[in-house]
Amino acid sequence: MNSKNKTQPVNAALSSGLFLPALWYQSELLNLILLVSIGLIILAVILGIFLFIMVRRSQAKKAVKAGATEQMPIVDIDDSLEVTLPSARPLDNDEDEDDDKDDTEPSLPVIKTVGEPNVFPISGERPADITWEIASLTDVGLKRELNEDNMLMIEAEDSNFGPYGVYVVADGLGGHVAGEVASQVTVDTIYQHHEQNPPSLGSAAIEEWLRDTTTAANEAVLRHQDESDEGKKMGSTIIMALVTGQSAHIINVGDSRAYYINYDSIRQVSVDHSLVERLVQIGQITREEARTHKQRNVIYSTLGEKRKMEIGYYQIELNPGDRLLLCSDGLSEKLPDEEILKISHHQDDPALAIQMLVEAAKQAGGEDNITALLVQMNG
Repeated sequence: MNSKNKTQPVNAALSSGLFLPALWYQSELLNLILLVSIGLIILAVILGIFLFIMVRRSQAKKAVKAGATEQMPIVDIDDSLEVTLPSARPLDNDEDEDDDKDDTEPSLPVIKTVGEPNVFPISGERPADITWEIASLTDVGLKRELNEDNMLMIEAEDSNFGPYGVYVVADGLGGHVAGEVASQVTVDTIYQHHEQNPPSLGSAAIEEWLRDTTTAANEAVLRHQDESDEGKKMGSTIIMALVTGQSAHIINVGDSRAYYINYDSIRQVSVDHSLVERLVQIGQITREEARTHKQRNVIYSTLGEKRKMEIGYYQIELNPGDRLLLCSDGLSEKLPDEEILKISHHQDDPALAIQMLVEAAKQAGGEDNITALLVQMNG
């Protein structure tokens, strides 16, 4: 009897629908808990991916900074590049390690296939009071039919500042005859500009002269495109140095390079105008990865592309025994900095050193034309 009385109110409640709101609230609560759980899982996955990306970027930046200790001055680089990391990469100076390497490293390249270096400027005579030696050599390489590289060495004397030299390496682009013509137009224009407008040797005046000369060469290549049958697929990189006293003023467009070398270290002075250089600067790849990157030959500033170029300007001091190496990418892509330093360190004669560098680049593959120009400062 009591049991029946207890169930009657429940049945009455159910029949009247009083329990339906309670069941509805319970269902909504379960749905809310499920949605919150799914949201937390998604948030955890996103956070994990973010942390993974940040760790990888941090590791890449540390790898770049580990090989870079000095930033060279950069002028006229587009602000959007945000170039903050240096291209200079001094090598470790560990005497004990070097001593160990002497017994185990492979022998230096034997000069077999390259020609004789040029050790005189275009005039054939050198100023009497000049305090540095020069040597240059260009080679077609092992895979190309035409040599699209060109070089130029001018030496003269200023009545107020004494002797100076203008040294140029130009790497033609465009294939077939076009690249060869573009690099030849480049060096011819620089020579003519020097003859008509020799530089004034104040520091600011030198930079202005280098920029004006490079602009004149660019205009000449653009004009030649309009006037010739080669069309628009013609261009050239350039690395140019004006050496006076114990200073070198350097300008570059493209990926031809300048290196500073002393008795125990080497650093890249110029900053390439290339895609892989941008990736290195922002920490996406390391310099070692850049050497084999599939887009390592993509450059974004060249002579003959457009009237406004990106031009890099740098100034360094050269002490007795120091060397300045200008080269096309046919050498720099094949020889790591350590190999360039090793050859330079073991060969005091700049003419023989330049031969060995070109020979080594050929032995490393020699797919491209190879050009190198060496300035050695004496006491």
